[in-house]
Formats: sequence, C-alpha cells, structure tokens
Amino acid sequence: MVRLGLSSGSVPGLAAGELAALVRAAGGTVADLRAGKGHRWEEQGIAGLDGLAVSFVGISAVLGADGQDLSAAEPFPDRCVKVFAAPGCADAPATAEQMAALTKQRAPEQVLVETHRGGASPDELVALCRRHGCRLVLDNLGLDDIADDFASAVPPLAPWTAAVQVKGYDRPEGGGKPPHRPLRTSDLGWLGAVAAPGTDITVESRSGTPHEDLTTLRTVWEAIACA
Repeated sequence: MVRLGLSSGSVPGLAAGELAALVRAAGGTVADLRAGKGHRWEEQGIAGLDGLAVSFVGISAVLGADGQDLSAAEPFPDRCVKVFAAPGCADAPATAEQMAALTKQRAPEQVLVETHRGGASPDELVALCRRHGCRLVLDNLGLDDIADDFASAVPPLAPWTAAVQVKGYDRPEGGGKPPHRPLRTSDLGWLGAVAAPGTDITVESRSGTPHEDLTTLRTVWEAIACA
C-alpha cells in the first residue's frame, strides 16, 4: 500500500495535533517530520500526532561531509531518519563512520537520503545505496536540480526509493531557485514509475495550499492505482 500525506515543512506553524488533523481532513494517512527547524510539531512531539503514521524524521546531517552532528537522530530510535549526501559521498571515509553511528539505533534501510540541490548526483546516490544499504527520499525539485534529465533519472533511482516528496514549481527565466506554487496534476505524471507498494508520498511545499495539494496528489495517485 502507498501512503499519502503531508510534510511538516508544508505547515511548520501547526502543532502536532493540528498537523495530524489536517492530514486526515485531506484524506491522508501519513506525515513526514523535520526536526531542528523550529516546526511546531516538536512542541508536542510524535505522541501529539494522535496515532498518525510517520514516514521519517528529517535531520540536517550530510553524509560524506566532515564535522556532522548526528545527535538529532538520537531521540528517534528505530525510526527512519532522512539526511542529505555530499558529492563523492559513496567513497568518502566519513560516510562509513556516519552510517555506523546512525545504524546503532536503526537498520541501514531506515537511513534515507534526499535528492537535494547541491548534493550527490543520481549515479552517486545509487552507488551510496548499494554500498551502505541506505535508501532514498526522492524530492522532485531536488532531483530536477541534480539530474541532467529528470525523466531519465527516475528509473535508476526507483528501486532504492522508500519515500517521495512532491511540490509544484516552475523554473524561472534566467535560472535561479524556483518558487513553490500549488501542485498540478501535470507535475505528477512520473509518480507511477517510482512509487512501488510500501512507498510514502508526501507534499513538501511552501505554496501555502497544503489541503489542496494533498487533494491533487490523491486524485493523481488514485488514477495511477486504478490504471
């Protein structure tokens, strides 16, 4: 089963109970959480979600980079944690040490690495997963930032993808970081190629339209699942 929901990054001002209520009101069943960014869910903690499932908890650590503080993962033993990965991460000595530390409290496949601007390339992420047993959070904007071609980058990453984050965006003329906008059905045509059973898909967007975005995601996913 594929679970759909929201990221706390879409509604950082909501307390845990309010986040859970919004997810359920929009027909979702899961949330992903970001720790250490001032999101209000942390005031009540995971217990405040009133039983809503949690896909993962994101922290700011970067695999393969020196001097990373992994302590933010410690309050979440046996849970999936999301991190980032630096270029060259698969072969970096720091990566093995960081994975050893993170897997004291969880299995290697519970360490999830996000596709992210400025981070490791798609090929490096595949090599990282093969070598260290971690898996991926495929963020659509992040993958677009690091891939030469988005569509051709999705299939090689699909077997390693545990979760997906989606947002609406348009590339501005002249380049630069795209602003987020409400999600459209046309943003999501690639989802069927990456979201296998057991995958979580969440909306992580600063568009200010979380309920509408999750409704759009549900409509698209229901069409994919029924095809």
